[in-house]
Amino acid sequence: MITIRNEKFLNFTSNGRSEIIAELDVDAASELPTSDGLSNRRLHQGSVALIIAEGKIAVLGGDGSWYADGEVIS
Repeated sequence: MITIRNEKFLNFTSNGRSEIIAELDVDAASELPTSDGLSNRRLHQGSVALIIAEGKIAVLGGDGSWYADGEVIS
């Protein structure tokens, strides 16, 4: 399950979605959303996610990949 803990609005995209920097909670790394994976929102680089089962923090990079401990999360 994905929970949005906090979000900061940046702007609206050309298709009307809110672009945000977010703090997310997910149960497992497999639940990390793509940058377009949340309804009506687009995640901007610098968004962070707590992966609860692994006790890790992941950060969304400018390439759209999630990183933890300097490595891409698949």
